[in-house]
Amino acid sequence: MRISRLLFQIAAAIVLCGGLAQAQPHSAARSTSTPSLVRIQLGDKVVLVPSPEGFEEASSQFKQVQDRFVSTEAPGADFLLAHLPAALCQSLREGGPLALERYTKISVMKAIREQAMFDADMAATVAELRKNGSVIFNPDGPIMKAVTENAERGLTNLESKQIGLNLDSTQNLGEFDVRPDVYSTMLLVRFTVDSEGVKSQTITLASMTVLKVKHRILYVTVYRKVSSPEGLKTELKPGVLELQQFTTKWINEILAANKDD
Repeated sequence: MRISRLLFQIAAAIVLCGGLAQAQPHSAARSTSTPSLVRIQLGDKVVLVPSPEGFEEASSQFKQVQDRFVSTEAPGADFLLAHLPAALCQSLREGGPLALERYTKISVMKAIREQAMFDADMAATVAELRKNGSVIFNPDGPIMKAVTENAERGLTNLESKQIGLNLDSTQNLGEFDVRPDVYSTMLLVRFTVDSEGVKSQTITLASMTVLKVKHRILYVTVYRKVSSPEGLKTELKPGVLELQQFTTKWINEILAANKDD
């Protein structure tokens, strides 16, 4: 039961992370770039994560990126990596604003990050998400409200001003890549962010993937901000297709990088 509750919190936090797409001031960093292949130690296993084409791992380069993702992560999860477009990373190195319009997040459940997970565990995880998706992603439900309040506290502390988050709606656009080690689904989420009385709406497409690799289960998410509520009509269909293709290609690259020797 406890594992199920943590799973629901992580899934809710994945949705909530779509509300991060707000431009933030940023001080120039001295970092150059990170390796295109990152090693993650999970117990006695090392999982290799290649950067998606045209992206860089950003959380290890820029403290503000790390802090924003950690501040909105579910209490039962460990944030691992975030990728941003290479052009944005270069802009950040030059002191440009942190504009999260295309980004990724990888996290893992704390309780099982060092435990061996097998096909039955993966199947059970997928079954839980399919069975309880409408409950998890209900904006007015207790799971989403608890995760939202946690993120509000984290962002308020991070920015030293009152930040309010409201999940206006979620829409499950369906599964698009289902394999024994992969479960990917597409979500459309709408947020209102209140920064000391100044409100703005964000609409984000998010592909959420449960990935079993090296006997560990990772949560891999790719986000794509919609330009405006008015732009949704023309951007939705091509945006979903592009995000599906991007996600599937990257997941295949992660799997290929972790083939047993």
